[in-house]
Amino acid sequence: MSPTLWGVLGGIVAGIALALLGEAKNLKVLRRLVACAGTPGKLSIVIASRNEEAVIENTVRTLASHAPPDTEIVVVDGSTDSTPQILARLSQEIPALKVLADPYRTGKPAALNHALKHVTGDIILFLDADARMDREALTFYPRLLAHPSARAAYADFTFYNFRKTWVIEAQEYLFSFSRRLVFSGLLWRPVFMTCGLFVRKDLLQEAGEFDPKTLVDDFDLSIRLARAKVRVPFVRGPRCRIQYAPTLRDLFYQFLRWYTGGIREMRDEIKQGDLSYLLLMVALALLIYFPQVALLLDVSRGTWLLVPLVLPGFMAFLWAATSVPTLLDQRKPRLTILWAFPFLYFWIQLTVAVALLRSFGGQQPWYKVRRERG
Repeated sequence: MSPTLWGVLGGIVAGIALALLGEAKNLKVLRRLVACAGTPGKLSIVIASRNEEAVIENTVRTLASHAPPDTEIVVVDGSTDSTPQILARLSQEIPALKVLADPYRTGKPAALNHALKHVTGDIILFLDADARMDREALTFYPRLLAHPSARAAYADFTFYNFRKTWVIEAQEYLFSFSRRLVFSGLLWRPVFMTCGLFVRKDLLQEAGEFDPKTLVDDFDLSIRLARAKVRVPFVRGPRCRIQYAPTLRDLFYQFLRWYTGGIREMRDEIKQGDLSYLLLMVALALLIYFPQVALLLDVSRGTWLLVPLVLPGFMAFLWAATSVPTLLDQRKPRLTILWAFPFLYFWIQLTVAVALLRSFGGQQPWYKVRRERG
């Protein structure tokens, strides 16, 4: 058998093993936290809203009907559509709803900071305006945080878009991979999204406010929690339901915001002396652009070594590491595992390159992904 074929087989085996390690870690974390669960304190649900007339009513009504009796729902709104009128009407019907006008209207991080000045709960749940959680989820995660050793938890999630397009299938493929190898913290400090994040109020007070200028409030918070030596576990428990980006345009600008904001945050940390983020940026760059790096090195050396012998195994490794999680979630093979990886790999290469250029510019607008009504 040729060295190239051996490399491909080795890459597939290594990718499968890595994905299974991520799955095992998630299961271990779930068992550990469930074993320590107790009686939770009061829950406050925080939502930053901006022109969310398509979804805000169903979100608030769903949360109010499913949340524990003493839960408060705090919505900070800076809308110019009919959202303020909808919230005003709902506040008359739902005593648990507290509506605050956004005094800044400069973005989500500043709105969240304003909301945190008015919450009264012991546990804070951050949700986006389209997010839904059922009764099981709203009682399960606060119970985990009742133990002194558990100060935050990031809930598992899924989509509820009414039209399942190929763009949404591609995102679910990516998130299946992220659950095992990104959110799990298997390879790096855990990364999470603020939507579906349960965190104790005293920990937020220690970590400090969100940076009002950040494009990635979740990454900003993860950095501050890392400074406080807090690792936020990703918990494969009841799922938070959210809407994924429905179109290719929405997906591009959502990725662009994530990567532009992430590059800026890491660069700021490097300037402050944390060289671990430099190592992270280099590792990510090699992972994302290895085909181009291999080609350039072979051309510069005048010998074909990396491209014919190493690159096939590397790509096989990435394909297996990203496709096995999808098989674990779907329980049966689907055509997604054939096309989603090459599409997303190219897509990430493209958006990271554009994000790197944009990261040196001025303040970028916060692109709002379109919502499906419901």
